[in-house]
Amino acid sequence: MMKKKNINIDYTDFYKNILVQDKEGNYYRLRIEQDEFCDGPRNWDNLGHMVCWHRRYKLGDQHNFSEPLDFLKELLFSEYSSIHNQNNPVFEFLKSGKAKDARLKYNQSTREWELQENQHWSADSDWYVSSSYAASLKDEVPDWFLDDCLSALSSGELFSLVEQMDGMVILPLYLYDHSGITMSTSSFSCPWDSSQVGWIYATKEDVQKEYGAFTKENLQKAHQCLEWEVETYAQFLEGDVYWYRLEKFLGGTIGDENVTPEDAIEDDCFWNMEDSCGGFYGSEVNDNGMTDCWGDIERVA
Repeated sequence: MMKKKNINIDYTDFYKNILVQDKEGNYYRLRIEQDEFCDGPRNWDNLGHMVCWHRRYKLGDQHNFSEPLDFLKELLFSEYSSIHNQNNPVFEFLKSGKAKDARLKYNQSTREWELQENQHWSADSDWYVSSSYAASLKDEVPDWFLDDCLSALSSGELFSLVEQMDGMVILPLYLYDHSGITMSTSSFSCPWDSSQVGWIYATKEDVQKEYGAFTKENLQKAHQCLEWEVETYAQFLEGDVYWYRLEKFLGGTIGDENVTPEDAIEDDCFWNMEDSCGGFYGSEVNDNGMTDCWGDIERVA
């Protein structure tokens, strides 16, 4: 397929009337502006789920989690609750002693697994039993005990367990807020105007549904897709979305003189609407799909 010829238009031409011509010699007036009414990319059929919290902005996908802790706990609870009947990494983590302020210990005298939490009131005596379960952790443990264990962990500990979930792809979301907002999966250099506001993630089931099989290659594709979704959403937040209007030159006269397209470029009565479309992400018209709608036209110098 022959590569389409690029048109010489860049961001400095936006918000101006641009004269173009097709191969049949017809003249058109082209105008490109920011699309302030485009459909947001989180309304599209996305692979990722974007959960965010911010006191001023409504970001990402709609959800009912009041705080990040609730979200992380729900992910782990859904994965490891008793209906799944599998070895539970949450219990193993608590038994390992790696959690800062919680641990699982077996009480030989009562024959119970005790969830102990540290309140840091004075010393070692601050450890107290907050919950207990009188059976083997290898059996189907009741959901209430798993919920108690999850509630005893910090957000950082919960997130480390989420990262270890089979097939989970999850990336942090950072917001930069200074004379406008943007988003990235990497932290910004300015700590005063930026902070983490949530995550974007895809489960193993999401990956399988999208790519047909769960493989290392498809896992990498999912990771790249989530990155692309965040980049696209950042463009939406920045207002980096555009529309165009293409109007055909009708010709005409002023007095006894024929009007040229150049002379009529700012006069609406000599032009007729031919086409208009919006929702183009990015200001490079040769890359954002806009030129595919115009056919074979060239800019008139």
